[in-house]
Amino acid sequence: MAPLFLFLHTSALAASAPEPQPHPILRQYNQSTDLGSAISDMRRQSYDGFAILLHVLNDTNLFRNTEITFLMPSDSDLSRADMSQEDLQTFILRHTIPAWLMINHMLRFPNRTLVPCSLPDKMFTITKSGGSGIYVNNARIVSPNICENSRISCHGISDVIRFTQDSFSTEKLSPKMLSPVRGRITSSRH
Repeated sequence: MAPLFLFLHTSALAASAPEPQPHPILRQYNQSTDLGSAISDMRRQSYDGFAILLHVLNDTNLFRNTEITFLMPSDSDLSRADMSQEDLQTFILRHTIPAWLMINHMLRFPNRTLVPCSLPDKMFTITKSGGSGIYVNNARIVSPNICENSRISCHGISDVIRFTQDSFSTEKLSPKMLSPVRGRITSSRH
């Protein structure tokens, strides 16, 4: 009789308890930990200048709950950059893709693929140049896959990113062309 009572009591509690909501399979990330880890990876690979710029912005919600790819100029390129014409946040966004892209993802892109920049009116052009490697606009990726973390990808580049007058911007693209771009870039992590 006791086992039957225990079973009925447990069944009654289960029936009255709210049904648990399904949770996404994806792991919950702590973006501040991810950013801290990415900054450590940058410093380990001698991208101290970019790490310092990110550290200054670390207290903002700029990169919260997003997967991102940083394109990091070397310290010597940063020292020559004219940041007086734009604020720090804009400079960082000009070097950020709002998606997690490792080098193997970029290698699969067709030549001259357009990828959104984190600045709303700019697009990056990913160009594969045979033996020279992969370029993002004017800058060649020289140190791929620096950050070894779950939501942030980092690539060292050969120069500060420039956008020219004829660079693609969202204003020059038709709404039909923008529909997949405005959405999220998805990438397989396999």
